[in-house]
Amino acid sequence: MAKEVHNVILKAPAGKFRVAGVGLFSHEDYLKEDYASEAEASKVADDHNTKRSGSMDDVYYVYDDQGTYLRGMRRPGRRFLRE
Repeated sequence: MAKEVHNVILKAPAGKFRVAGVGLFSHEDYLKEDYASEAEASKVADDHNTKRSGSMDDVYYVYDDQGTYLRGMRRPGRRFLRE
């Protein structure tokens, strides 16, 4: 079963890349959108994360269709998928 955080499944649909957000103040996780390419999802996450103005602003993370963390504010490669 895919890792679910506050009702957000981090594993993207097959062949897609998921951008999920986390509100650092509210501690709420949410689905931003699924994208057809890693480049597109990474651009959305990077654009958002580089515009953060405070330490408690929302952060975007990118996951692939295996539930593997690819990009965000920490080291890539960590799997969040529970099988």
